[in-house]
Amino acid sequence: MPTSPSSDYITRMSQVFARIAGWSFDHRWFVLAFCLAIGAGAMLMAAQARIDNSYESFFNPDDPAYVAYEKFREDFGSDEVAYVMYEAPEFEHGPWNLEVMRKVAHLTRALEDEVPFIYEVTSLTNAELIEGVDDGIEIRELWEEPPETQAALIDARGKFLNKPMYIDSLLSRDARYGAISIEMDLSSTDPLEMIRLDPEGGDGYENLYPQVSFHKIEEILARPEYAGLRFDHSGDVPLNSFYNMIIDQESGLPITSFFSVVFERESPSLPLISSMVIAVVMALFFRSVVGVLGPIVVVQLSILMAVVLIVLLDWRLDMMFGSVPNLLTAIGVAHSVHILSEFRALHAEMGDRRAALCRALYLVGPPCLLASLTTATGFLAMAVSPIKGLSHMAVYSSVGVLAAFVLSITLLMTFLSFGRNAPRRAADPQAQARAKGGLWMARALTAVGRFDIRHRRAILAGSLLVFAFSGWGIARLTVDSNWMEDFSDRVPLKAATSRIDEVMGGMANIVYLFDTGEPDGVKDPAVLREIERLQREAEKHDWLVKKTHSLVDILKDLNQAFHEGDPAYYRIPESRELVAQYLLMYESSGGDEAEEFVSGDYSRTNLELRLRITETSHTAKLVDSLDAYLAEKPLEHSSVSLTGIGALWLILLDYITASQIGGFTLAFGVIALMMIAIFRSLKIGLISMVPNLSPVFLTLGAMGWLGIPLDYSKVMIATVAIGIAVDDTIHMVSRYHHEFLRTGSYHEALLEAMRDVGRALFITSVALVLGFLVFALSLLDSEANFGYLLATTITAALVADFLLMPALVMTFHPFGPEGARAGEMEDAA
Repeated sequence: MPTSPSSDYITRMSQVFARIAGWSFDHRWFVLAFCLAIGAGAMLMAAQARIDNSYESFFNPDDPAYVAYEKFREDFGSDEVAYVMYEAPEFEHGPWNLEVMRKVAHLTRALEDEVPFIYEVTSLTNAELIEGVDDGIEIRELWEEPPETQAALIDARGKFLNKPMYIDSLLSRDARYGAISIEMDLSSTDPLEMIRLDPEGGDGYENLYPQVSFHKIEEILARPEYAGLRFDHSGDVPLNSFYNMIIDQESGLPITSFFSVVFERESPSLPLISSMVIAVVMALFFRSVVGVLGPIVVVQLSILMAVVLIVLLDWRLDMMFGSVPNLLTAIGVAHSVHILSEFRALHAEMGDRRAALCRALYLVGPPCLLASLTTATGFLAMAVSPIKGLSHMAVYSSVGVLAAFVLSITLLMTFLSFGRNAPRRAADPQAQARAKGGLWMARALTAVGRFDIRHRRAILAGSLLVFAFSGWGIARLTVDSNWMEDFSDRVPLKAATSRIDEVMGGMANIVYLFDTGEPDGVKDPAVLREIERLQREAEKHDWLVKKTHSLVDILKDLNQAFHEGDPAYYRIPESRELVAQYLLMYESSGGDEAEEFVSGDYSRTNLELRLRITETSHTAKLVDSLDAYLAEKPLEHSSVSLTGIGALWLILLDYITASQIGGFTLAFGVIALMMIAIFRSLKIGLISMVPNLSPVFLTLGAMGWLGIPLDYSKVMIATVAIGIAVDDTIHMVSRYHHEFLRTGSYHEALLEAMRDVGRALFITSVALVLGFLVFALSLLDSEANFGYLLATTITAALVADFLLMPALVMTFHPFGPEGARAGEMEDAA
């Protein structure tokens, strides 16, 4: 009989797992109580987890881009806003109807008085109108002395339409739409004690910013006194609130969602529905309570362990966390199915529950451990990513993977220990077949094995074609992002944001920061002309740039006002002294909008480019074009740098590319080395990595052919694919190797492995594919796409392990030469 250098240590490992199973059986009440206590404590700690879906979740505090942005925020304040566009189609003159304007004035005051955490509310009724008077300028608001007649209001409309800085900001070019800008005083990532509405109300997301601000705005807009106004509400506040809701509802724990449904009558979350689907599949195959509840409990506790680590390390539940429940479900269900499937067959054969548990863990314990270690190591390799949320996820997902393994070999063992011993059925082949999933499954798996034996060359040739086609698709894969595409068309917020973007022109932005290096440097007309020059150059890209804002606009408006509104003077003042005089009079007259564009010492100022919502790659092309312009015609009186949220998203694209390439390469290399070490054979290790690459190539290739870009929500897809694949491969190769050592025949060993491990792989794959397809119902298209991709990955991994891996083993004979019985099986095949 052939021998292998890895057989001795795997045998010793198997014996350890058999003893663990026996210990868990003998001390089942202790194990059960201990796990219950751990679970209760974990739920209490997990309740303290905070949600953060802002851009800060992607960047480390010492990241140069993030440091520059924080400096920008120190100078110019929080940039989080809520934006309400409105129209009045039932009224003559629309927003400029006198009754409508009264409603808007009332609405503006209500928002100012009632919305928590606001900094300023600006609408047509309280926006600054700069007008020249005999002794200088006057800054007034429309509703300080409300127009008494419709004609007077129409006259005011003309004045606003002559103010370029308000066009496509507070009113549309055709004056059919108006808008209210609600600037916030906080950021979503400010300390917890700052963002609580009620200091004693707890840390549920309904008591925290931005949710409390969003819900109050929505409640005010729905009041009957504003009937006749049609609102579209968007901006950072509603978008971040919606993301937080999705994380809370669609990426939460099914066990938590279950209690919400039962006691609070809320709608069930997608993880709960997914778990129910998986439970139904498990019930069909295993027909036992433990077979249904065991895997679900293991998965949920492993997710809890990951959340506990997040709390202990003072991290946040961010958008990267959204995929972790899916990943741990895949790992936890796989371990559980392998144990359940093996135990069920052995219990029917041996009759003794304890002996069956020991034997089951003897067989599947080592591959479960090795699969967990390789998967956890593969995820941990992503810790080198420059994306903060991804590097954090690499750590807590690895802990969750290991927790799922530990719970599978202890808690699941304890669940299986309860019950009566079964009558022995060793002499009843049909009973044995039923215990292994039924005669139909045994016949189907045997047929797959025989197909592999007969057609291994065709399988290898077909696999090569699939690899080539997938590689072609990967070459077409793009790294890009458009956050609007995250949302399903069923989400009203998406429609509202699209309408605002179309009408007012630009819900995204980038910011150029000008630094003169000296106090009052911004007051130099030469500096202002440089800002205007870049502003005009940016406006040439009107396919993307819909609006620009800077201190230059305010100074040109002041200059025009000082010259009786003559449009010829809508230009930068000629001298530094005149600029300083205008700004002094502006501030003394009560003007404060300039504060948004200039630092306190007037050494720095910003130029905001408002962009239409589109792929980040288009923004990158704009930035490249402006960089080329500045290189050709450099600034002489100031330095300029790119900042703002839009700039951070551009940097994130580079980080995604680096994470995908670097992280996957490291994960692949580490897993390959571990596979070689596991089997103590270079040949076995390398051959086993080929089927692990199949789902990666197929998934990324499908993304390329279908035009699905690689963005922040899919950055883990390659590592996830190889993590899922390696789990299946280790189980299949380990059993194939074990059966070869027993039979001495590659063909006979394959058929035995297919009938045993193949059964568990098939059940696991069916349960997970159906469970993950539930996420097609998500309100986030990004989550739905991730569910589709996971289902594709699992299917590809199963096909690779059922077809490609056996074909490779039978071709290259990595386990050694066949024994005397090999020829007999070949003839039978």
